[in-house]
Amino acid sequence: MPWNEPGKNDGNKDPWGNRNKQDGPPDLDEVFKKISGIFGGGKRGGNTAKGGGGGIFLGILVALVLVWAGAGIYTVNEAESGVILRFGKYKETVGPGLGWRVWGIDKIYKVNTNELLQARVDGRMLTKDINIVDVEIGLQYRIIGPEDFLFNLSTPKIALAQATESALRQVLGDNNVDAVLTSEKERIRNDLQQELIKILDEYKSGIKIETVTLERALPPQQVNDAFEEVNRAEQDAKREVQDAQAYSNRELPLAEAEAEKMKQQASAYKTEVLARARGEVARFEKLLPQYLAAPEVTRQRLYLETLEEVMSRSTKVMVDVEGGNNMLYIPLDKIMNKRSAEGVQK
Repeated sequence: MPWNEPGKNDGNKDPWGNRNKQDGPPDLDEVFKKISGIFGGGKRGGNTAKGGGGGIFLGILVALVLVWAGAGIYTVNEAESGVILRFGKYKETVGPGLGWRVWGIDKIYKVNTNELLQARVDGRMLTKDINIVDVEIGLQYRIIGPEDFLFNLSTPKIALAQATESALRQVLGDNNVDAVLTSEKERIRNDLQQELIKILDEYKSGIKIETVTLERALPPQQVNDAFEEVNRAEQDAKREVQDAQAYSNRELPLAEAEAEKMKQQASAYKTEVLARARGEVARFEKLLPQYLAAPEVTRQRLYLETLEEVMSRSTKVMVDVEGGNNMLYIPLDKIMNKRSAEGVQK
C-alpha cells in the first residue's frame, strides 16, 4: 500500500505516522535549498535569500581571523627570554619585548635568565682514607642558555642535584677526612666548584654556577665526639704556634738590638785596649834605652810610678808596722775630701 494512500482506519498517515505533511519532518530538498541560500546567496531573483547570508559569513570569518591573530601576540618581560617551538621543534630564542607567533602551531616558553637561583644538596660521602662524612652544599646559579635548560635536561633540578653529588664524590674521594673536616675546606670548595662546572658543561645544561659553599662537613654522629676532640686539639696547636710566633716577633727585635749594642761595646772596648796596649808598648820602647843605661834606677822609678798610680785609685791604705802587732789605717778618702773642702773655703 502506498505511504500516502488512505486506508480504512489510518486516515492520511505517512511513514512517520503523522496525519499530514505539516506535522512531519522537514523536506530534505527544502533544507538543502536554505543552506545553499545562506552560503551562496540563493538564486537571482529567488525568494529564499537576497545575499545577506554571504555577508554574515564573511564577517564571522574575519572576526575569527582577528581573534586567531590576536591570540598569537605574546610579551616577554625584561628579565626573561622566550624559547619558541614550531610543531614541537626548537625554532628560536627571543629577547624581552612584544612579539607574535603562529597560534596553534608555535608555542613559547618563558625563562627568567636574570634571577639568582639557589639549591642545597646533602649526602653521605666516602673519603680517600675510607672515612664517611656527612656533607651539605649550597649552590647559587643562573640560567644562561634557556633552550639548553629546557630541552637538554628532562628535570633540571634533579639533574643539578645529581651533578652536584657526582662532583662531591669525585672531590671527596681524592681527599682525606682531616682535609675535609679541618684544614683544607677552602681548597676543597674551589675544587668542587670547578668539577661541578665541568660536569654541567658536558651536559650542556645552560646553567652557570655562581658560587658553591660548603655549608656543613661532619663525621657521622657515632664518631662525632672523637672528631671534635681532634679538631679542638688542632685548634689549640694552631693557637700555641700563633702565640709563639707573636712572642718571637716581639722578642727577636729586642734581642737583635741588644746583640748589636753588645757588639758595638765590644768593638769599642777592643779599640780602647789595643790603643792602650800600643801606647804602653811605645812607652816601654822609649824607656828601653834608659833601662839599658841605668837598669837599677829605671826599675826603681817604674816601681814608684806604678805604686803611685795604684795608690791614687785607692781610698783606704792599710800599713803594717814592722815589729808590731797593730796595723795602721789611713783614710785617704776622708783626707782628700777634707783638703778639697779647705781649698774651696779659701
